[in-house]
Amino acid sequence: MASPIVAGAAALMLEANPTLTPNLLKTLLMYTAQQLPGFNLFEQGAGSLNIDGGVRLAKLVRTTLNSSTPLGSSLLTTTPPTPQTTIPLATGSTIFAWSKGIVVGRSYASGSNLITQYQKVYANGVLLGDGVLIGDGVLIGDGVLIGDGVLIGDSILTSNGTTLGQGGVFCPAGVLLGDGVLLGDGVLIGDGVLIGDGVLIGDGVLIGDSARAMVSGDSTPSMPTVADDNTDYLGY
Repeated sequence: MASPIVAGAAALMLEANPTLTPNLLKTLLMYTAQQLPGFNLFEQGAGSLNIDGGVRLAKLVRTTLNSSTPLGSSLLTTTPPTPQTTIPLATGSTIFAWSKGIVVGRSYASGSNLITQYQKVYANGVLLGDGVLIGDGVLIGDGVLIGDGVLIGDSILTSNGTTLGQGGVFCPAGVLLGDGVLLGDGVLIGDGVLIGDGVLIGDGVLIGDSARAMVSGDSTPSMPTVADDNTDYLGY
């Protein structure tokens, strides 16, 4: 159900500004999203879709941007709007803050420069996560695709319901990939616990030397002799 709603939001934003690249459109949707309290980045990404905010920002983005636009150039044609959305209700109105961040790679980036300055990750042929480097579990901006003033988070967070980057640590980002706890030091692959040393395949524990055992066990009858015909059964 979410896919057609997001597709419709993207269509409205492209109607407001046909020059938006896929990455920039995605950024505007995430930056204006509403963070939901108690959910981590795996569960909600940047938050709940906010069509009003996405369209409002799309109308302000410069239409002259291209791949040769310098990093850090002005992204908007005017000052950015207040980062919040007001929803009118019969009994008044409700206001919620925008996430003011985007999901990149295995973590997030936050900061007003994401919508006030042009970032090279907004160009075609680039992924948003391409601007993030990982070293020993620490996430940093590479300074080429993402400019100064953007904070790259080093943790997967559980939101407190305000902005992206505010909340408790669900798990350090490096635990997933950067410091090798799951991949880099071979716990899963490199040292063969599952594959390399043959626990599953190579030394035949499950396949190589056990074909007979899997069919007939150790050839010892697994059921007592049946009294009527004195036949031994192997249990299958």
